[in-house]
Amino acid sequence: MDVRKIEYFLEVAETLNYSRAAERLHISHQALSKQIQQLEQELGAKLLERSTTRVTLTPAGEKVREVFTPLLQALRYGYTEVQEYIQQKDGRLRVGYFNGLSFTRMVAPAISCLEEASPHLRVELLATDVHKVQKMLEQDNLDLAIFPVFSGHHWKNFTCIPLYVSPLYIIVSERHPWYHKEEITKEDIAQEQLLIYRDRSPIKAQELMPQVRAAKRLPVDNFDTYMGILRRGEAFGLVGDTYSRREGEYRMFELPKGCRGQSCIVAAYHHQHPLRRLMGSLKKLSTVPMK
Repeated sequence: MDVRKIEYFLEVAETLNYSRAAERLHISHQALSKQIQQLEQELGAKLLERSTTRVTLTPAGEKVREVFTPLLQALRYGYTEVQEYIQQKDGRLRVGYFNGLSFTRMVAPAISCLEEASPHLRVELLATDVHKVQKMLEQDNLDLAIFPVFSGHHWKNFTCIPLYVSPLYIIVSERHPWYHKEEITKEDIAQEQLLIYRDRSPIKAQELMPQVRAAKRLPVDNFDTYMGILRRGEAFGLVGDTYSRREGEYRMFELPKGCRGQSCIVAAYHHQHPLRRLMGSLKKLSTVPMK
């Protein structure tokens, strides 16, 4: 018996709609109908009744659904188990992370957790900017991405585990006029430039941090450019306490009252990745979820 025919039937049995089932299965309506007819011929019974307005299950169809639903789930589970075994034993895990993160405090604990769960795994690391990390993950050039977000992260087809949550702080270099101040006020912010990353548009950044009303938002392409402008004292930035220390002296200030924000470091992977249960072990590193 062709397992695909069972899979196709169960999809129709769930949706009770041939067009919707065909769309979800990525096949044509005609091909789906033909597969169901062949299954009915093999079993010697009518499984579905179709009218101009509805699709219903026959008693035989109800029995097929009852028997084969758990069997198909078990088959899929077993296939995943085999995939995981093979990839954990002989495979590699490509991990990309934002190069502005502290490797020791943010990335190394995650890698240690994965290696502890699967000693045979080969971990390959790549440090680059946030936008590239996300793009490479979407294009299947990475298996796992570790990067910061400023609010809850909902990413279609990907699972995001919050590893660490930090308040946002203002950061300036020793060359910035604010460096020797006791505190930063909203009035100070209203007269200064705020650094943001170009892949986070000014509109989106304003939505995420509506109370941080800077005179101007200065978009940059990557972390090195960001730190160069920051180091020269030409603007201020907003960071969690997770960033990688670079040359030069910097000072961090709390945001003015009413401007609270937070940064969350997430580990993201495709929710159907063969090693998803292994990467799910990172949940034990999670802190309080973002609000």
